[in-house]
Amino acid sequence: MEIIKEIHFDEKMSFELEMHSVLNVLSVLSGIIQILQIENELDDVLTESLNLIFTQAEIIKNSQIENFDIKSIDKIRPVIEKELIQLENKYPELITNTTYPEVKKSFNEVLDILNIRLNEIKARLAKPDDWEIFTIDAFKKDFKQFFHAMEQNSRGRYRIIYNLAEQEEKDYLVNFEVSSDNKSFVTMPLLFKDVVRDLIANARKYTPTGGTILIGIRVNNNHLRFVVDDSGYGIPEDELEHVVDFGFRGSNVKDTIRTMGGGFGLTKAYYVTKKLNGRMWIESILNKGTKVTIELPIPKNVFANAQ
Repeated sequence: MEIIKEIHFDEKMSFELEMHSVLNVLSVLSGIIQILQIENELDDVLTESLNLIFTQAEIIKNSQIENFDIKSIDKIRPVIEKELIQLENKYPELITNTTYPEVKKSFNEVLDILNIRLNEIKARLAKPDDWEIFTIDAFKKDFKQFFHAMEQNSRGRYRIIYNLAEQEEKDYLVNFEVSSDNKSFVTMPLLFKDVVRDLIANARKYTPTGGTILIGIRVNNNHLRFVVDDSGYGIPEDELEHVVDFGFRGSNVKDTIRTMGGGFGLTKAYYVTKKLNGRMWIESILNKGTKVTIELPIPKNVFANAQ
């Protein structure tokens, strides 16, 4: 069904949605710290980092874009790196611990992702109406790194694979295809690239291990079409029109699926789609999966300077 719903997003809600990807990364970082504390029975480590992350997350949730200072989030990486050195000096036995090297690797990978998100936000703030042009190869490589980071963050709970012949019981099979009528280029606003990531992450989150996630992006001179189709839990039919409401989660998953997000994935997708004068459809069958389709009109002459 096509989602056609009037939702009022005030400035605070809009800002939180536009910063949703950063909030997700902050949530992942706080989760890594808390796991490190619990697994090693060290509740006094990385406390400055954790407090800084929580503070910045609250600022985002309760701020507006004109009051936001992105430099404050830039401070997170040096604080974490400083506290990790202090941790290793105080507890040198951790360095040879079987799990600590993986935790440290996770920190570095997630902090790299945070840096990418912040750079994208800086670019968006500088040119909020720009449609970015990506080569298909670079675009797909970026998302392969995103899939890898998701897999690493699971700490062995699942793998993401791309070949059906390699799929085992706890693997997600992902098919990610991108095509364009404009040589080897695709285009989209950076904010919509966020939406693509969010909806893929949603599909993974609400699909049991062993499931399948199909992702397609098609660009021509006039339209961008994005589809993500999963074999997950689905959405109750009478809740389809509500899933874009701010913070709404389906009744069949809200008490059973552990999630560190705020339930804003589909809300943000709808908000951005409407902001870009697009259309959005959701099809879903309980315990069989959900398919989300978004179409956006592409402004004229976007590809004029593509080489």
